[in-house]
Amino acid sequence: MNHQRHRQCRGTTPVRKGYGPTSFWLQDPKAVFDHLALQEGTVFVDAGCGAGEYSLFAAGLLGEKGRVIALDTVKTSIEQLNVLALEEGKTNVTGHVCDITAPLPLETGSVDVLMLSTVLHIKSVRDQAESMFSEFRRALRPDGMLAVLECKKEEANFGPPLHSRLSAEDVEALAAPCGFEKHSELLLEHTYLACFQPR
Repeated sequence: MNHQRHRQCRGTTPVRKGYGPTSFWLQDPKAVFDHLALQEGTVFVDAGCGAGEYSLFAAGLLGEKGRVIALDTVKTSIEQLNVLALEEGKTNVTGHVCDITAPLPLETGSVDVLMLSTVLHIKSVRDQAESMFSEFRRALRPDGMLAVLECKKEEANFGPPLHSRLSAEDVEALAAPCGFEKHSELLLEHTYLACFQPR
């Protein structure tokens, strides 16, 4: 993704953290997390965390009683995230090298919110959607939340090409057969957040 081009279009120069892909600055992260309404003590999983900026932001909201688990296949991304978390005093963040399309290192019914940020449009991930969403459902508490953030299905000079983009309806079609029902949706300028709950 050419996030730098997008940042210049917005006239902002945010300081990038971490190593790996990030969509963190495609929208106001506060709007995303306000919608998620994380509570103190929440267990939050950032699946396919990339640079881990969502993980670090969540950690700042959850405080000492909360827990952030960041998962990614790229070892360098996880190592850098763990270093950044320690530097920022966010001891409630733990990064794990993990393929999110395989069985997850998470106990059944142990997660309050699981977030998948601009990952599902990747074909190799989307092709494993059925097993992946089923595993997400296993890990979530009965009243937990699956949050999927993706770029809107429209032409843009940043992010994935149009043919790879998913609409909120596309995401719902992938999640519903695995036991999820739509809870809410947040429309942002360039992205959307689709939230689901186990049924």
